[in-house]
Amino acid sequence: MRFKTIREGEQAVIFNYMGEGRLVKGPVRVFLFRERLEKLTCYYASQYQYLEVTFNTGSVKHIRGPCEMFFNPMEHSRIATRDAIKIDANHMVVVYQSLKNRVERRIIQGPQLFVPAAEEWLHNFSWHGQDRNRVGHMIPDHEKFVQLAAIPQQFYYDVRDVRTNDDTMLTVKLMIFYELKDVIRMLEMTQDPIADMINFQRFLEATSELSELTAFPQLVQRSDRIGYLVSKVVYRGYQSSSQLQTMQDNAVQARTKLRLQAELQEQEQKLADFKLKREKDRIDLKQNIEHQKLEHQQKIESLVKSHEMSIENNELNTRLECEAYSHQVKLAYAKNCSEQQVCFLQSLHALNTNLTEYLVHNGPSKVHEELQLIQPAETISASP
Repeated sequence: MRFKTIREGEQAVIFNYMGEGRLVKGPVRVFLFRERLEKLTCYYASQYQYLEVTFNTGSVKHIRGPCEMFFNPMEHSRIATRDAIKIDANHMVVVYQSLKNRVERRIIQGPQLFVPAAEEWLHNFSWHGQDRNRVGHMIPDHEKFVQLAAIPQQFYYDVRDVRTNDDTMLTVKLMIFYELKDVIRMLEMTQDPIADMINFQRFLEATSELSELTAFPQLVQRSDRIGYLVSKVVYRGYQSSSQLQTMQDNAVQARTKLRLQAELQEQEQKLADFKLKREKDRIDLKQNIEHQKLEHQQKIESLVKSHEMSIENNELNTRLECEAYSHQVKLAYAKNCSEQQVCFLQSLHALNTNLTEYLVHNGPSKVHEELQLIQPAETISASP
């Protein structure tokens, strides 16, 4: 006999001596007589989680967060907090749902936060994967995942024991690019598409034109049949036996040495050609400069000559113009004088003046004497 206190926000189950129980929610204070009190555990789920509740009847219920629930042993057998599935962009999950007489399959595309129902489960993929310690080596069931990528991807693969036309055994290294095209076809036709892509005899024998999709028709057909699109195959080289590899290395070294020598000779020839070209360009430049100097000097002399001739022509033209103008002035003056004389004589004639006497009287005087100078006597003779 005792009292028990159940705080606010708590719950408890009180069992009597018969094993019967009753649920009590706080805040409350109860008196126990031949009874046992058991506090319940509370389970929480955030917005990125959900509660998986298993009832005593065997049914299961998923409650999306944020939420809380007390574990009641009279009703529940188990309560667990699970993380919701965060589906990334360009990814998807395959969900199966159990109905009455059948199972339904659907594809959930990302990005989103997915909480499966109690009657739903996810498809778990188990494919061949790359060995992290050996590039090109595939390990069965190495890649285990739930989210299926819908973006282009690639993987390295080494095709071993490839026999050439001359019976040489090689290991061909490839890089295959692929992309999921039809997820429904992939789910129905294969469990491991990577294994289906690499496990074909025809694919293993195709060693020519290894970077072209036309070299792998069965690979392309098989990938299309399982819902994938192989976009490109890249040939990464090959690996042979140690002896053949040594011979090939020696041949490569010899070819490399010869190629380096040829490149050195070519560089030397290019350098000599470059020097000759530069020397020729320098000589041509000097000749062009001298030619330009000569042309410039000739042009200056020509301009000087032209200028001097222009000055002389200008002076001659000016002198001729002055003489012509002076002659015209003299002619005009003589003409004017003659016209005045004629007018004067006409006026005298009008006055009945004897023009002959006037002209004789006003004409030039006769010569009365002549002076002659004779050297060295300097004799002056006068004659009437």
